[in-house]
Amino acid sequence: MTISQMHTAVKLGLDKTEGLTYPAFEPEELDHWINEAIDRFIKTRYSGINSKQEAFEQSQKRVEDLRTLVKEARIAGGSVQTGNTDKPYSYTIPIASFPVDYMLFLNDEVLITPVASPSTPIRTYTAPCTSDTYSALISDPYSEHRLHLDTARPLRMFTSKGVELITDGQYAITYYYMKYICKPTVVAIGTSTDCDLPDHTHREVVLLTVKILTENIESPRYQTESIELTQNE
Repeated sequence: MTISQMHTAVKLGLDKTEGLTYPAFEPEELDHWINEAIDRFIKTRYSGINSKQEAFEQSQKRVEDLRTLVKEARIAGGSVQTGNTDKPYSYTIPIASFPVDYMLFLNDEVLITPVASPSTPIRTYTAPCTSDTYSALISDPYSEHRLHLDTARPLRMFTSKGVELITDGQYAITYYYMKYICKPTVVAIGTSTDCDLPDHTHREVVLLTVKILTENIESPRYQTESIELTQNE
């Protein structure tokens, strides 16, 4: 569905009579609310805040809803951090090195090279870590971040700097691979930009746009917002 067709579908969805007596929204206003609906659609499908209680990749429908926005980026791992505020043997992937279209995180991997055998790099997953679990994991002799049989999973923490990867010092991180949901294309009528979500979601986006506009026209806002959440496919 092109953006022009989405405009027409939204107007028809708002119509209450055969005479097309819907409110006179300007094209720029419809663009704004369609983009708002696209943003809400992505976040509810990603987070699982919908009637199915299913987040991204928890069912085939959720996979199909956002598959066109899934991307992967390869970022250089850099060198081990040695500042007073950095954790021992840690690598920082700064926010500035994230893809410019980055929106939501999915998963990540790293390419590690054991210090003792630098000719055999290994691609492996990271081990999620939080401020609460860091102390226990870093002192655990069996923690996954410790090199064993030439492989390991560095601890991964999200911080204000970006992504922090903690190793045991026995291997280097050459590359960081991030899989993510990218920002959707901002649609605008009169341009060549159309919705880049899969075709089967376009009618759902139109329906969501109509609900948002109806809420703004008629209120009560809290009630319609609650109904909207329960009706999300």
